[in-house]
Amino acid sequence: MLVGGKRALALFAYLKKPSKVIDADLPGLMAFLEELKGKTKIALLLSGDPGFYSLLPMIVKEIGAEGLRVIPGLSSLQLAFARIKLPWQDCRWQSLHGRPLEKASLWLEHDGWIAYVTDPKNSPEKICQYLQQKGEGWRQAIILKNLAYEDEIVIKSSIEALAEVDEKPYQPALLLVKGGKKEEILSSQDKSQVPFDEEERFYPGLPDQTFLRQQIPMTKSDIRALTLLRAAIQKHDRIWDVGSGTGSISMEAAQLAPLGHVYAIERKSEACTLIKANCRHFDLSNVTVLETEAPTGLDRLPQPNVIIIGGSGGQLQSLLSTCWQRLQPKGRIVLNAITVETLAEATAWFEKAKIPFQAVQVQVQKMEKAGSYHLWKSQNPVTIFWASKEDRPCHWANCTESV
Repeated sequence: MLVGGKRALALFAYLKKPSKVIDADLPGLMAFLEELKGKTKIALLLSGDPGFYSLLPMIVKEIGAEGLRVIPGLSSLQLAFARIKLPWQDCRWQSLHGRPLEKASLWLEHDGWIAYVTDPKNSPEKICQYLQQKGEGWRQAIILKNLAYEDEIVIKSSIEALAEVDEKPYQPALLLVKGGKKEEILSSQDKSQVPFDEEERFYPGLPDQTFLRQQIPMTKSDIRALTLLRAAIQKHDRIWDVGSGTGSISMEAAQLAPLGHVYAIERKSEACTLIKANCRHFDLSNVTVLETEAPTGLDRLPQPNVIIIGGSGGQLQSLLSTCWQRLQPKGRIVLNAITVETLAEATAWFEKAKIPFQAVQVQVQKMEKAGSYHLWKSQNPVTIFWASKEDRPCHWANCTESV
C-alpha cells in the first residue's frame, strides 16, 4: 500500500499498487495506518526528510516506532542552499505551516538567513507582503518552489518586489530572507555574503553567439545594446520584455537589474522553452517567463518601471495602450520596429495619444573577412522608439481604434 501526496504517488504509479492520498485529515490518516498495521506493508511517501517539519513525530506518537523504518531523502534545507550555492549552518528555520503569520518577524535580526516553511495560507508572497508592511521590504529574499522537480523555480529579489507578485495557485515553496540589523547589513556589504555585488558591473551588448539560439528570432548585439541604453534600466526595476524571442534582451535586462525582476512575455511555446534554457545558461533567477499572446495576461503582472516591445503579434495598438496604462509614473517604454508598417503604426499611435517620443533608425554594418579582404555585411535597419511616462495627462485610452 502506497500512502502519500499526489505528486509523490505519481512518481510510483508504474508499480500499480493500491494507494491512498494524504489530505488535511491527519487524524483520519493515523486511524487508517493503525487499522492496516501488521496486515500489510505500507510505504508512506513523504518529500524530503520525514523528521524535519514532517509527519514522523506524529506517526511515532500515534502508532509507535515498532516495525517502522525511516529512509530520509534530501531535506528542503539542503536542496535550497545547494541551489543558491551558500552555506546553511548559520541559517535559522521558522515554520509558518499552520502557524500565525505574525511569527514571521521573530528572527529577522538573526545574523544569517531565515528560512520559512510555507503552506497555502501562508505562501511566500503573503509572507513578503506581511514583512513589507512591517518595513522590511529592503531585505534580500529568495523564493524556491517545487525543489527537485522538473518545474523547479528559484526567484531572487527583494521583499518589496516579491510582495507585489500576484499569487498563483500554491506550489510547495520555501522563502529565504536575509537576516541581521539593517545598519550593520548596509554598512558591512561583505562580498562573500551578498548575492548581488554592485561592484560586478555588467555592460549590455553581449556577443550573439553567447546565447542559445535555435531558429527563434533574436535582437542582434548592437541593436540590443542601444535598446537597453534607451530603457535606462536601474538595479531595482521591474521590466516587461514583450515578444521576448530567444530572451536575449531579458537576459541582459536581468543582469542590469539584479535586485529587480524581468518578465519575458512570449506567445510561442518553443521560444518560451528557449528563454528558460537561456536563464539556466546564464544562471539567472530573476526572470519569469509568461507564455501568452500579449496584451492577454499582462493584467496579472506587477506594474513595470520599463517595458521593451520587440514583437506585437499584429496587435500593436492595443498592446501599446495596455502597456502605457500599466507603466509606472516616470517609467520608460522602448519599441523596436523592423517593418515599415510597424514604424508607421507606432508613430501614429504616439501622435494620437499625444505622448512625446523620440526615434532613431539604425542600420548596422559589420565588417567580415572574405579571403584576404574585409567587407561590410549589412543588417536590416531597425527603428527604435522610446518615451517616458511623465506626470502629465495622456490620451492612451482613446488610442485602441484604427489609425
